[in-house]
Amino acid sequence: MKRLAITMVLVFILAIMSSGCINELVPVSDNSNAISETFDYELEVFPSSVDKSDDLNTTTFYLTRNGTTNVVYMVSDTSVIELVPMEDVFNTGGDVLSNVFILADSSSNISASAETFEMFASSSSKDFPVFNYTLEDKVIRGQKHFFMRFNESITGIVAFTLNPPKGQDFMYVPTHDSTVRFVLPMGYTTGNPFVGKVIPDTDDRYIDEKGREVLVWYDLHAKTGTFTNMAREYLKINISEEDLPYRTVMIKFYSESAPRLLLIGTSILFGGVLIVLGNYLSARRKLRKTRESIEGAFTEKNARTGKGGNKN
Repeated sequence: MKRLAITMVLVFILAIMSSGCINELVPVSDNSNAISETFDYELEVFPSSVDKSDDLNTTTFYLTRNGTTNVVYMVSDTSVIELVPMEDVFNTGGDVLSNVFILADSSSNISASAETFEMFASSSSKDFPVFNYTLEDKVIRGQKHFFMRFNESITGIVAFTLNPPKGQDFMYVPTHDSTVRFVLPMGYTTGNPFVGKVIPDTDDRYIDEKGREVLVWYDLHAKTGTFTNMAREYLKINISEEDLPYRTVMIKFYSESAPRLLLIGTSILFGGVLIVLGNYLSARRKLRKTRESIEGAFTEKNARTGKGGNKN
């Protein structure tokens, strides 16, 4: 039993060490990469999968390790941007978004095209008019929605810093037709079912010029699924495409080395379990043999003294 106790302590220590090997899965609180100036935003023009003016809207999320997210909207003829952010229950008083940066012109003065957005991306805010906006929030079906409203319809680029709950999980609830991109931090990935998944499946994935993994969805319109059919047929709930117009994107990103470290940690734990189980079975066999030996000696002693068996 003493050996078993020592083995259990060793396995516990190994478990602690193995969990420490996967510290990339723990949210990082380093703020060294925080945005300090508006011109630090990346204004990359991403071509749509279909060459139509209606498909020029692009929403890009530049995820970071420190919990903030840089969001760049390329909008066409838009007067309001609706955002449904993840709520931080531990920091309810913080700003949801900040550092707003606008490079745009009135939609009546300019037409949306790839060349137009390229022109915006390579220009300065001093070259375009200043647009006033208001930011208001409204609770819809139990979820807080933020509305950035402009004083007129604009075409151009709107960027800001989003402050979701710190961690390596992110959720995006689409509210308009748009190509959506997620740019992961350098050295990070997603998609492993045991470490972190991405839902729904992407339409495209590639590595950009900076070596970062980029996830792309060209169409996030909701599709009739099992849950919707069940609600309609069995729960008698009328769900239309207007109720669920888009699919929500959920992503957990992690260090590229995390799956390997997780495998190492799991192997150590499994090996420890096998050691404990082997010691337990060995101790059990020894106890059984000891008991059988004692019972055999007792039976033999009784047979010699004539106390065993039936008397005539």
